[in-house]
Amino acid sequence: MKEYGLVLAGGGAKGGYEIGVWKALRELNISIKAVAGTSVGALNGAIIAQDDFDTAYKLWTSISIENVIKLEKEVAVVNENRKKSMGLLTAIKNAITAGGLDITPLKEMLLEIIDEDRIRNSPVDLGIVTFSLSDFKPLKLFKKDIPEGKLVDYLLASACFPAFKPHEIDNKRFIDGGVYDNVPISLMLEKGIKDIISVDISGPGISRKVDKKGLNLIEIKASEDLGGTLDFNGERSKANIELGYYDTLKAFGKLKGSRYFIFPNEDFNEAKELYIKNLGIEDFKKMFAFLGMDLGGKSSVNNKFILDRIMRTIRQYADNRLTGDTVFPAMAEITAEQLGIERKRVYTLSELIDEIMKEYENIKNSRDFKEYMQGLTRLMISRNQLEFDRELKKTLIEGKFIISYEPYLNETDEKLKRFRRFIAVAFPKISIANMFLSLVLSKKN
Repeated sequence: MKEYGLVLAGGGAKGGYEIGVWKALRELNISIKAVAGTSVGALNGAIIAQDDFDTAYKLWTSISIENVIKLEKEVAVVNENRKKSMGLLTAIKNAITAGGLDITPLKEMLLEIIDEDRIRNSPVDLGIVTFSLSDFKPLKLFKKDIPEGKLVDYLLASACFPAFKPHEIDNKRFIDGGVYDNVPISLMLEKGIKDIISVDISGPGISRKVDKKGLNLIEIKASEDLGGTLDFNGERSKANIELGYYDTLKAFGKLKGSRYFIFPNEDFNEAKELYIKNLGIEDFKKMFAFLGMDLGGKSSVNNKFILDRIMRTIRQYADNRLTGDTVFPAMAEITAEQLGIERKRVYTLSELIDEIMKEYENIKNSRDFKEYMQGLTRLMISRNQLEFDRELKKTLIEGKFIISYEPYLNETDEKLKRFRRFIAVAFPKISIANMFLSLVLSKKN
């Protein structure tokens, strides 16, 4: 069985994402021979080395800023009360000015959960990066290099964010390893490990370039924002764990999709077949006519621009490959995204389409939609470009309503086609979603 080196980046409160990655690797039976981390990546790496997933999950899903930083009680609890929130910000600012935040709570937590003997006896090696202020140089250390009984100290040295008080070990002061290398792939290269999984959570710091030639490097990066570096919050961490889990399954080919997570089972191919297998020249003519263009006819510069906008947008969701296998799922994802369909769950392609159509029906039947259409009608029936421009200034573009407006391939109204061309240029994703609905509805009918 292939064994990997796992590299975990620094990023403070974003670190829950790395536990989601680990959850997926465990389910996939991916064997880890070494883990190297900087800052919070070093802390997570230590828990991975001692093979204690339950502790990691419990820690991250219950974490708060009080578990990390020592502050006055009345400002340590952040809630929706603006005054208290401002009190916390003021306390943090004052503490930094006075020499750095006190991370005694973090040290106490690590002393409670880190089992140094278990880590030293683990078959998984552990590497960390820190930076010595006293010697003004980086330290890259594996567990054999760390003196007995000092593991927690060196973990704290690695995770000593610049806003924290420098951590002292044997009269030397250390700060966060991210000031030297926040994604320490180089530690794996020093061990001769070429099968590497790298996890980048976009934390502050320097990410040093390495020569990737000859490496089997699987790079995992969060597919959406993970929050603030000091935003320690159990609920946010739970969401980040979930995202890390799904992103990792996708990285190993167990899920498809660009923005969504789609299970590539038989249904995936069957759903595509249902909508694209029997597409003929007449269907393509209708799709061109949908935007007021003539397939095979003389293309104007404006028409070419519209098609380029549409195809470039689809390509971003289709792994840069515009084929029969990629275009339809890409259009489905664009439509789901524009309609606000829940992202953090696994769908079959049919389930994603069903969710899209359910939301379409909800929108069509809503009072807001009917009221919005009354205002849009004035824009649609404007007689010339000047009147169109004037009405447009009065009309707020509501994406989900425009997507759901008259999505029928057989629609021949020239005023509607003019409006669709405007939307295609100004809001290509909305236009693509409207076309996707038209395609699905035409096949269902």
